[in-house]
Amino acid sequence: MADMELLAAEPVALQATQDVLADENEQVKALIVLLMGNDPAGGRELEELAGQVASMERRLDAALEELGEMRQKIQEVQDRSLKALLQKNCKALEGNVDAMRQRILELKGQVVEGCKNILKDFADRGAVALNGVSRFLRLGPALEAVQAAAERTVQSSDRAVSRIDAFSTEFHEAGRHLKNMGRSIQGKPAQAEAKENGRVADAFKGAFRIERAFASAIGENVGLSLNALARLEQRAQRRPSVLEAMREQAAKAAPAKHQPEASHDRGSR
Repeated sequence: MADMELLAAEPVALQATQDVLADENEQVKALIVLLMGNDPAGGRELEELAGQVASMERRLDAALEELGEMRQKIQEVQDRSLKALLQKNCKALEGNVDAMRQRILELKGQVVEGCKNILKDFADRGAVALNGVSRFLRLGPALEAVQAAAERTVQSSDRAVSRIDAFSTEFHEAGRHLKNMGRSIQGKPAQAEAKENGRVADAFKGAFRIERAFASAIGENVGLSLNALARLEQRAQRRPSVLEAMREQAAKAAPAKHQPEASHDRGSR
């Protein structure tokens, strides 16, 4: 009964991301252009970061598409035990991929909101607002959350492959024992080696490994994003405040104050 409930379980509904950050969002593009005109190196760092987030989205969409195909193929598996195992591991993987999707969407929203705030601050205060790009973005925790979700997805894929291997080995070992019983009755020698894993099991191991590759690549995107963010923060620390520079320039340009003339001694008159 439990097996039938598992086989009938509906797959987790996952939705792909709908747009790509660097190509579709006007606030991000506007801030990159603004930085390129005022701080080209900072503009390149933000462009790199936005590109990495866009790459995460593309890889996530590919992972979701692969999961959809895997679900369909699992429905075609004839062996009930193998089918139940595949469904259980696919469902666990879906949960991890969905968590990764949520973290990426949150990261994307934070990038967009941060860029929007910087542009507003720039409209209010001018170029001095560009010193606070990394402060307004505050992406470190969001990126680390994506990285943790990607690592859990990698681990889920690895567990699935390991379980399929164990099932396949046990299945073929049981089949070998049954076959050897028949050979013994017929007076034939037993076969010493179990057969290799079947094609079905190998095909699904390949599908789980593809999911692992996508999650691992997203983790690499996170690492590159963190590097770009660190460089933005370093630039903010090194770059002198525009407001301070303006004040210093104004102080230099102001005429020197007149010193009061010394009073003459009456006795000298």
